[in-house]
Amino acid sequence: MKLLIVRNIGLISIVIAGVSWLSSCTEETTMEISNTTSNPGMKLQTVEVVQPKKRAFRAEIQITGTARSNQKITVYARESGYVQSVYKDIGDLVKAGEVIAVLSNPELMRLQDERVAQLEAKSNMYERLKSTYKNTPAITPLHLLEETEADYLSSKAALESVQDRVSFLQIKAPFSGKITQRFVDHGSLIQNGLTDSNPKGLFELQEIDPVRVIVPLPECDVNSISKGQSVAVVFPELPGDSIKAKVSRIAGALNPSSKTMQVEIDIENPSGIIKPGMYAKVLMQIGHEQEVLSLPVSTQWIFQNEAFIMAVNDSIVERIPLRKGLANKDYMEILNNAIDENTKVIIQGKGQVQPSQKVIPILKKEN
Repeated sequence: MKLLIVRNIGLISIVIAGVSWLSSCTEETTMEISNTTSNPGMKLQTVEVVQPKKRAFRAEIQITGTARSNQKITVYARESGYVQSVYKDIGDLVKAGEVIAVLSNPELMRLQDERVAQLEAKSNMYERLKSTYKNTPAITPLHLLEETEADYLSSKAALESVQDRVSFLQIKAPFSGKITQRFVDHGSLIQNGLTDSNPKGLFELQEIDPVRVIVPLPECDVNSISKGQSVAVVFPELPGDSIKAKVSRIAGALNPSSKTMQVEIDIENPSGIIKPGMYAKVLMQIGHEQEVLSLPVSTQWIFQNEAFIMAVNDSIVERIPLRKGLANKDYMEILNNAIDENTKVIIQGKGQVQPSQKVIPILKKEN
């Protein structure tokens, strides 16, 4: 009996010792959790911030444009006929008024011969009656002379009309340029482009001196560009320096779908080295602002295709939609009314934080 009691007492001692050890571990863990909770700053993200400043800077933008011909048309015939001669082909230069093709219309030529014969007969009759009236006015009714004269003038007008139609058989270039497409061959039947509902074109003609560089100006910059403003144009595929030019035309209205406004720049092209369709890079000075509130461009944060800045207010991150004005490669003008020179804006660590997150802002020292 005594041995059994001793063994039980030993077992009880072991159990008590184990419970004490577990209690000690639990207390240490609880202390660690308590210490972590009471010192949350140990886990906060550190971000580098800057504050907006008023700066004077020159804003520039570079926009990709496209070179286009100054004029571009499809040449149609003003009279029906068969293609008798073609004098120009694609790539050929033409001058204004130069004949580039000739049509043949035998029916029209016969009509012209008829009109010539009719006019000759009417003219002879009118001249004889006029002479008779002059010599013997008493026996020659005046109204008969007037009717004969009217017939003569009518025949003359009819002949002139046919002669105009015959002249239209010569297809002439309406302006100087280059033939860029040819749509007909010898013997092709051509319908009158003035009266036919679906006429066939003969040539495509483009005026390539000067060329127009078409630039789609973003909505935010439309009020910063004016007609006559100097620009620099570079064609990446052509050798040489940038071309100095001026803004020739401004559309004055935005494209509803793209929210851009068309700006045109005329560039002299006597050698034809600039081809319609070439891409051009246009550098524009969009304003010279003095002392405007600005931030470094690197503070901008793009989220779901929208521009924002990440500000820190009382150590809490706030995502603010960005309203910017003029900008260059270093700084951008800030138009948000809620942003002032005391606002702390994240410049480093934007991608590592979320709105409403608590952070430690460290002000960046500027040079």
